Amino acid sequence: MIPDKNIVKLFNWAKKYQVDDILENRETLQSLKSLDLSYRLLSSLPSEIFLLTSLEELDISHNNLKELPADITKLKSLKLLNISWNHITHNLDFLPTNIKINSAWNRS
Repeated sequence: MIPDKNIVKLFNWAKKYQVDDILENRETLQSLKSLDLSYRLLSSLPSEIFLLTSLEELDISHNNLKELPADITKLKSLKLLNISWNHITHNLDFLPTNIKINSAWNRS
């Protein structure tokens, strides 16, 4: 599905695909730096995301997430995390301090 092994960004053009379809090609996505999964109605994060070790930017805004799994700390290269417009109200102190987080407009 995603032919280029050197893919660096996967943005809105991928919105026509289901999240599972995008993430099933982990070998292809090993060099992925930025992933936009906003507006997907996600209530949880697929575990495959935590295998994308080169990921630096993750946009999971505008979903139905209520919490972030502790496995998100496996993303050692992560620098930017957008979790705005979800339902996340718990403490995010478990996240590394070097990650810039946008958590605006989270609601219960």
